Amino acid sequence: MPTPAAHWYAVYTKPRQEAVALQNLERQGFRCLLPRAVNPYQRLSTRRAPRVEPLFPRYLFLNAVCEVQNMATVRSTRGVVGLVRAGCELLRVPPGIIRALQARQDPATGLVRLEPVPAQPGDRVRVFDGPLAGVEGIFEARTGEQRARVLMELLGRATAVEVDSLLLQRAG
Repeated sequence: MPTPAAHWYAVYTKPRQEAVALQNLERQGFRCLLPRAVNPYQRLSTRRAPRVEPLFPRYLFLNAVCEVQNMATVRSTRGVVGLVRAGCELLRVPPGIIRALQARQDPATGLVRLEPVPAQPGDRVRVFDGPLAGVEGIFEARTGEQRARVLMELLGRATAVEVDSLLLQRAG
């Protein structure tokens, strides 16, 4: 008889309890993935400072063989609300998504590298956070790994402004 294969499942956690849930699930012998990334614009009182946060707040991924491992213990784990389901069926996370997340993880830190929006010169973009939040402009060029030059209309005239490329999204 062939051995059942392990699949990835999404675990829904209590607010800001992803690390607690991860630690407790790993103690029970489950293989887990909690993708984290640096949020360079996390507001801390009046200033902004980089902060490591879960890429998917309140979710982590669990690799298990349902037929062999007792999934009922997952629900009663500290920090966990439950497994993501469709009706009575546990929803499997496609392995390609997990592989893509793991491929973007930095081997040294384990953090997921976020990529700026893929914009071409001439595309309309919008700044979604920071002092220029809501301002639209024309993408001109990348000026560094994390910087971009955008032509914006400020104070009635066109001005080239350098902004963090992670703060840009396509307008429209």
